[in-house]
Amino acid sequence: MLKPDEIREMNIAELQMKEQDLKEEYFNLRYQKTMNRLENPWKLHEVRRDIARVKTIIREKKSMQNEE
Repeated sequence: MLKPDEIREMNIAELQMKEQDLKEEYFNLRYQKTMNRLENPWKLHEVRRDIARVKTIIREKKSMQNEE
């Protein structure tokens, strides 16, 4: 689980890469779930929340750049 402080330290390019990695992980977890191989179903929830956190921070940083 990513912490908001860790996410805020990253720049926009790093955040976009992290978002892509999390989306790939989420896809793989969903695939495992359909094949009944997912050992920790709560991991899906955590990854989905991490994606939302990263997207929120990206939006915040972009809006701060536009204001300057």
